[in-house]
Amino acid sequence: KKLFARLAREKSFSEMEHSPSEYIRCLEFFSGIGGLHYAFILSETKGEVVASFDINIIANSVYKHNFGKDPITKAIDSLVIKDIEKYKANCWLMSPPCQPYTRGGRYLDDKDQRAKGLLHLIDILPKLSDPPNYVFLENVLNFEKSKCREKLVTQLCLMNYEITECLLTPLQFGIPNDRLRYYLLAKKRSDLKDLIVPHEFLENAVIHLTWPLPNMLKKNYQQEDYSNIFNIPPLSSYLEELEEEGIKKHLSYGSHHIYSSGSLIQTKNLEFTNYNFENPSSLLDIELRYFTPEEVANLHAFPIKLQHFKVVTFFENPLNEATYHETSIPKSYNFSKNNYKGSSFEFPENISTLQKYKLLGNSLNCFVISELLRCILFLS
Repeated sequence: KKLFARLAREKSFSEMEHSPSEYIRCLEFFSGIGGLHYAFILSETKGEVVASFDINIIANSVYKHNFGKDPITKAIDSLVIKDIEKYKANCWLMSPPCQPYTRGGRYLDDKDQRAKGLLHLIDILPKLSDPPNYVFLENVLNFEKSKCREKLVTQLCLMNYEITECLLTPLQFGIPNDRLRYYLLAKKRSDLKDLIVPHEFLENAVIHLTWPLPNMLKKNYQQEDYSNIFNIPPLSSYLEELEEEGIKKHLSYGSHHIYSSGSLIQTKNLEFTNYNFENPSSLLDIELRYFTPEEVANLHAFPIKLQHFKVVTFFENPLNEATYHETSIPKSYNFSKNNYKGSSFEFPENISTLQKYKLLGNSLNCFVISELLRCILFLS
C-alpha cells in the first residue's frame, strides 16, 4: 500500500511517457462484456481494439450495445493463422475461462474443455509471421500453479518475451474489493543475447504480491513522508441510494439459499457481528441484501452512468468536495476524469438481473488492468 501511495503521489511518474511509440492494435480474446476493452481505453494508450472474440451470445449483445460492434463468435480453438494475422495486431489481451483452475471446475486444468481456447492460442503463437509484441492475461488464483500457465510461460520464454507475473487485488489500488486475481504481462524483446531457458524461469519465477514497478522507474522517486495512512474510499461510495422497492428486490432473506451466492451487505444494526447462517431468522434484524448489478460493475471500475449513487461516480462530474479528499485515493484513480473519451457501460434492457450477475461474475477490474497496462506493459 505504501508503494502504491508513493506511486500515486509522485508527479514525475504521471508526467512520464508511458505509451509505446508504436500504435497499439489489440485483439481481445474471451472478450465477455468488454472489461479488457475498457481497461485499454482507461490506460490512455494510443491504439484501438481491432477485434474481439467470444462465443457467449448474451455477453456479445452487451458488448455490442456499448461498443457498437459485434464480437466474432467463432470458437477461439478453431481460429487459424489467417484469422489472426489479417488484423495486423501487435497486442493480445486475454481473459480465458477460469473454471479449469477452480474447485467448482474440479481443477481439471489443461484437461478441461474450457481450456482449449487458451491452449490453441499458445500453440498458434509461434506460427505467426509477426507475433504480437505484447501479451496480457488475467485469471483466477491457482492459475499460477496450472499446467496451462506452465505451457504459456514456456512458449513466451522460447520466443524471447520479458514476463511479469502478479497476484493482486483491487484493494491494493484503492478500491474496497479484495478479489485476488492473477495477471501476466509479456513484452517481446529484440535482444537475443538474454534468452531465458524456460525451466530456469519456471524454477525462479517471482510472482509479485504487491504493486510491481519496473526498475527503470525507481530513479524517478523522491524521498516521501509515509506518515499519512493510505486511505481507501468507503464502500458506501460505491453503493446506490435505493428506494424501498429497490431494497426489497435485492434483500437476501427470503432467498432459497445464501451460501456461495455472492457478497452480502449488512444495512442495519452494524454493531452486530455474531452471524449464525444456520439460523436465518437471527439475521432478519440486520437486513442483509445483495449488491445490485450496478454496484458490482462500479466496484469493477466499469464506466457506468449512475444517477442514484451516494457519491457522484468516477466518470461523471467531479466528486463532491465535501465528502472527497484528493489524498484519500491514488491520483490515478481520480475518475472525475473529464477527459475520459470511451463508451460508458450499461446493460441492454433485455438482460435479466440474473444474467447481469453471471456476466459480472465472469468479469474483471477495469482500473487494475488499466494501471498494469499503463505502468508495466506499455511503458516506453
